[in-house]
Amino acid sequence: MRTIVVATDFSKPARNAAFYALRLANAMKSSIHLCHAFGLPVESPMLGQTAWAVYEYPALEEENSKELKILGKSLEDKSKILWGDEAFPFHPPIYYVCEVRDPVQVINETADNNKTLLIVMGMKGAGMLTRFLFGSNSIKMIKNTHYPLLLVPPGHKYKGLNKIAFATDLNKKDIPVAQSLLRFAEYFNAELLITYIMQSTNELAEDKEYEHKKQAFMSNLNGKVCYNCIYSENIHYGLDILKSKDIDMLIMGHHYQNFFESLLESSHAVRQALELEIPLMIIPERGHVYF
Repeated sequence: MRTIVVATDFSKPARNAAFYALRLANAMKSSIHLCHAFGLPVESPMLGQTAWAVYEYPALEEENSKELKILGKSLEDKSKILWGDEAFPFHPPIYYVCEVRDPVQVINETADNNKTLLIVMGMKGAGMLTRFLFGSNSIKMIKNTHYPLLLVPPGHKYKGLNKIAFATDLNKKDIPVAQSLLRFAEYFNAELLITYIMQSTNELAEDKEYEHKKQAFMSNLNGKVCYNCIYSENIHYGLDILKSKDIDMLIMGHHYQNFFESLLESSHAVRQALELEIPLMIIPERGHVYF
């Protein structure tokens, strides 16, 4: 069965992302795999002692597994509130994965073992990705995910998907991605907004090369789709403008991976300007897209 993998560290942003994923799973008729990876604390020079010994792993695994099941029960209860107690309409089945290994490996392997539609994680304010479990695992997921990765801001509640924006440079490699996103949009009867951020002052809307690239891109798309061009000096400000377009989700392809790295290294002012209050989906290069 198709599934949505929900990575969790039991934080409030992660819990919020899980409830958002529940609504997506219902619409897409998929199961949910709750995934938690943890490590055993090692000897700390500051404490002068080992906090946990390897033989205490079973107790730690039991504790984390219990937390996963509590979260799963909360999702099942929410499912009954939303869609009733009967088997129909569809209620997403919920499964669990809890391992002591590298989180990125666990998440990707869980996804590889299923026909995964999405990997969903939590995100926190000012455009900064949440620290998932240990250190920079969120950034590692962006670089190494095998499947579309959806980052959900804290406190963001699902209110339906009516307009989804796909930021692209109109590269022909993005045409199959856009076609897949049209299938994704169909689950929600949403409109796909193809968005091109024009940065060069030498590039004009009347330019023949640009018009040819635009027409070649759009002619391959059929469905509920429209086009939007944003004039901006850089991607940062262009995406800030895009936020005002009343969109429910922003999707970016692999061409923008360097953008995410620069975002995390940029000034506080730029991060504030880029604060995303809507879910952000990243489509990996040469990844698996099953929409």
